[in-house]
Amino acid sequence: MSNTDRQNRLLVAEDWKRIYQSFRNAEFLSYDFDNLRRTMITYLRRNYPEDFNDYIESSEYIALIDLIAFLGQNFSFRTDLNARENFLETAERRESVLRLARLLSYQPKRVIPVNGLLKIISVTTSEDVRDENNLNISGTNIRFNDSQDVGWKSKFTRILNAALPYEAGIGNPLQEETINGILTQQYRFNSANVGLPIFPFTRPINGINRPFEIVSTGIENGSIVEEAPFNGNKFAILYRSDGRGNQSENTGYFMHFRQGTLINGDFTLNEGNSNQVVAIDDTNVNESDVWLYSLDAQNNEDEEWTKVVSTEGNNVIYNNLNKNDKNVFSVLTRLEDRISLVFGDGTFGNIPLGKFRAYFRVSSPDVGSLDSEELSAISLNIPYISKFGKEETLNIQCQLPNTINNGSSSESNESIKTNAPANYYTQNRMITAEDYQLAPITRNPDIVKVKSVNRISSGISRYFDLLDSTGKYSKTNLYGNDGILTKELLQFKEKFSWQTRTDIAGAIINVVQPVLANKNLQNFYYSEYTKIKVNDFNNFWTSVSSSTNQNTGYFNDLGGQLQLLGDFTTSTLKLIKPNTLLKFVAPEGKHFMKSNNNALMDGEADHKDSVTYLWTKVYSIQGNGTELTDNGDGPVKLSDIIPTGAILDQIIPKMSNELFTTTQTQIVNQAFARQTFGLRYDTNNLKWEVITLDNLDIFNDFSLKQAGNNSSRQLDSSWLLLFEPEGNTYTVTYRACRYLFESPNEIRFYFDSSDKVFNKTSGKTLKDKISVLSINPKPDSTDAFTVDYDWSVLASYRDTDGYVDSSKMEITFFDSDEDGIDDDPDLFEVIVADEVNSENKIVYRQRQQNADGSEQYLYFPNSNNKIISFANKASVQTTSLYDDGQIFYYLDEDYFEVLNKESNSLKVTADYRAVSGRDNLKFHYVHSADKDKRLDPSVSNIIDVYVLTQSYDTSFRRYLRDEAEKPLPPSTDQLYLSYNANLASIKSVSDEIIYNPVKYKIIFGAKADSDLQATFKIVKNPESVINDNDIKSQCLSAIEEFFALENWNFGDTFYFSELSAYVMKQLSPDIVTFIVVPSDANRVFGSLFEVKSESDEIFVSGAKITDLEVIDEITATKIQASGLITTSTTDVNVGVQSTALNVTSTTNYTSSSSSNNNSGTTNYTSSSSSNNNSGGSY
Repeated sequence: MSNTDRQNRLLVAEDWKRIYQSFRNAEFLSYDFDNLRRTMITYLRRNYPEDFNDYIESSEYIALIDLIAFLGQNFSFRTDLNARENFLETAERRESVLRLARLLSYQPKRVIPVNGLLKIISVTTSEDVRDENNLNISGTNIRFNDSQDVGWKSKFTRILNAALPYEAGIGNPLQEETINGILTQQYRFNSANVGLPIFPFTRPINGINRPFEIVSTGIENGSIVEEAPFNGNKFAILYRSDGRGNQSENTGYFMHFRQGTLINGDFTLNEGNSNQVVAIDDTNVNESDVWLYSLDAQNNEDEEWTKVVSTEGNNVIYNNLNKNDKNVFSVLTRLEDRISLVFGDGTFGNIPLGKFRAYFRVSSPDVGSLDSEELSAISLNIPYISKFGKEETLNIQCQLPNTINNGSSSESNESIKTNAPANYYTQNRMITAEDYQLAPITRNPDIVKVKSVNRISSGISRYFDLLDSTGKYSKTNLYGNDGILTKELLQFKEKFSWQTRTDIAGAIINVVQPVLANKNLQNFYYSEYTKIKVNDFNNFWTSVSSSTNQNTGYFNDLGGQLQLLGDFTTSTLKLIKPNTLLKFVAPEGKHFMKSNNNALMDGEADHKDSVTYLWTKVYSIQGNGTELTDNGDGPVKLSDIIPTGAILDQIIPKMSNELFTTTQTQIVNQAFARQTFGLRYDTNNLKWEVITLDNLDIFNDFSLKQAGNNSSRQLDSSWLLLFEPEGNTYTVTYRACRYLFESPNEIRFYFDSSDKVFNKTSGKTLKDKISVLSINPKPDSTDAFTVDYDWSVLASYRDTDGYVDSSKMEITFFDSDEDGIDDDPDLFEVIVADEVNSENKIVYRQRQQNADGSEQYLYFPNSNNKIISFANKASVQTTSLYDDGQIFYYLDEDYFEVLNKESNSLKVTADYRAVSGRDNLKFHYVHSADKDKRLDPSVSNIIDVYVLTQSYDTSFRRYLRDEAEKPLPPSTDQLYLSYNANLASIKSVSDEIIYNPVKYKIIFGAKADSDLQATFKIVKNPESVINDNDIKSQCLSAIEEFFALENWNFGDTFYFSELSAYVMKQLSPDIVTFIVVPSDANRVFGSLFEVKSESDEIFVSGAKITDLEVIDEITATKIQASGLITTSTTDVNVGVQSTALNVTSTTNYTSSSSSNNNSGTTNYTSSSSSNNNSGGSY
């Protein structure tokens, strides 16, 4: 036996086994009053049964036990509460959370002020300044980029130079650096101030006057910053140029502003104590704006002390500053965003002694974003000393050029609990993929969600231009042989709600007029409106003068008589007005040569660059169109060179995208009366007209035969916009013609509609384009085209699930001079000629199921004639000549049937769709990448950082609640200016960060895209007594919880099965069924069961209580988008397509064809059950 064991057994006062035996029956979890009281009484009864047996409630011993139990409960609660405050995950008091975060070297973020750049829009000086014509412009307001003043730039520069030192005028900046691809220069005025160079102003934000300050602006480490406040410092501004011309919002002179008020306070430290702390008790001190100066004997700022950045592992003792820089301090965050200044220990940082002055800015925590309208017409007077030693005044007018949303409130407790461990994990650097997912959130509280993707990895030589095969950062120039061009007639929907006439007037501006400018609506106008042919009039063009892309002249008939135009004639030529499109054709036996200024040549147009027609636009008309101008030019000016002798063939009046005041008044009156009405375009009067309900035909296809009919017999079906009320909400349906280009196998397309690439040499925007090459044969011919036909890329193509299909693009007619008038609206007819031999001008698609269970229709080449098309079913004389499984397509009826030889019958199939178009085209695809996305050639890792900001999130949710206008996500430049300074210091030197703003993708509700709007159908448990409104309210709450931000990431896929399971779980047993039915009449039940988002999108629910409906049972009618089960719809023509009859009995369905716009209703009977149900059985 060892000495230790023996001594323990014999000598210790208490053996642990005995102690354990004594307490083994103790209930240490009995913390509350009742359990403590019961435990003590049980203990007394068990251990002192003879000594204590008075257990009646009136006993004084029971009173003592109650008192002890009460104290025990309080002690237990306090002990437990204090114990919880020692752990970050359970702490609730703000002070505890801040203290525990500091243990992990994490400094919680205080309020971040909204800040940005104000653009100088005009200047005025009191000094006598002479312009280039020696005129005195003192007191004259000179505007930046003034289109009415050709000499604005010289005047603007001279006024600024007058306020600048002679040696540091415009062109000789104090600092110059390229920041996020934008040249940035600093200039400092010769100002006369002796105090701080700060100009305060106030603006009402959300009904409360908020203070702002314009501050002296500097450049530091590749970022735009506020210069440290210093009495007597001269005011500095910036000049920025993005290379896109003076009209760009990023080109011009700028000043930095910050929200809040700069405060200063003096204090004296007489005792040299190490690690000294000085408390500043002002609340809402912002995160970044804190400075400290030591003062001299006259209380003037002597030396600025260096603030140690509050990052992980950085403090006044251990930091990354120069070892000789020992006048340092750090800022400690306290309750309510108070701060304390923490100084060194005398070894690694000097101990402060003497007088000090601290500057700090107090900012509002509830100002996160600002619209450009909220900061406009800001005026400030800057006193300066002229070059003649006289004090003058420079008046500057400035405004916010775009919306900013980089402000945020102080970091919440929950955010600190999440970010502190994550920040500790990253160790103040971004190296691994996980670092890039965590570090950005910990560096700024305004970032609520981030996703980083390594686009290109190390290994690219720094001596070569970057080649990005996706086309995002590099120009793409590709050729393909499998091009497919198709045309679809569609209907899209928009919605708006109103309470007053003012709301309706606002909807006209924000909803209706943008629809009028929609390219697909314009394409419908070109495609479906009657062609105004004038070739029978034998009007010839006579050219008088020509210049680059301009031609003047006049029209004359065969006899040489000059023709009156516009309002001066009653003939069809009255339609020739400015912005009218004109088509000219070559006389018989002649052609135009595109390569020779469109000159008329003899012979057929059968060789390169020869064409038979030309389109042009009317720029202007002098008088009645017959009199030459004073300088000898012709009275009619065209946008292209048209040779003398060309014959006027066709006129297309410009479709206006604006509404006359009288038409707007009619719309307001109709909507306020909750009437159904339409809008048509009158080409005679060039204006939009209202079609009232008594004249409106909403059932038949588009037709101009009864356009303007006011017989009150509902005959006019010429509407382009249809307004249908439902309570105080209007659904606006508008017709559209969409052109698609597809490369199923060879080419993948990339297009970013928000990225406009500007060529500063030509002064034009570079457009992505697809050229159908001249080597393609003409339709119904073996002869090749003679010229390439250019199409402009309009948008990326999204499939029914919202996923971008990179094999397809939405295209439109090319507009080379960017005047809003297309170059050639005949492109589709020329390339496809779908009105001739229509049954052979069809592109087929076959239904295929993806691995995830979703369905899509992919191109079907039909090389072996598996599908045979006919004009109609009656054209099929007999089926005996065809093999089993032969598929027939009927163009007029628009559906497919499969031949079954065994039963000698035809069965309708939904496995195929058809659209008008042409395949196997040879094409050239050009994508232009922005040069300002040029990357640092010395780095080789490109990190795409997708950022969702708190301010955008807040503003967008206010928009969903109808409390604000729809906000735009911050631009790449704004993200760079807001976050790069913090992130660039911790990223790897081999990495280049590209900031990408994330936008919300609304799913469900009136604010979602029309193809994502739906109604939720709820079947209530018949045994439940809860009312319908409570059911809908609880379902809506469950939907909002499901789409909470923390549940989703960028690029996620929504599955309705997940939503349905969650809602059923939350509301069981009150409901028995929960389904979603698309609102779009062109979509069938089940089409919203899976929706995808892009890498820069995140889902948010737009559903409201009106989008939920309680029904008695599931029926085929109730789960359709609207009406009966259809193969396609009469009110929404999506081209030549069909959908299965998912029923086992006789069912009505309608069909439509994009080729001739005829429709009809037919009864079909299916004797066997179909297995083509989408999402469920009917």
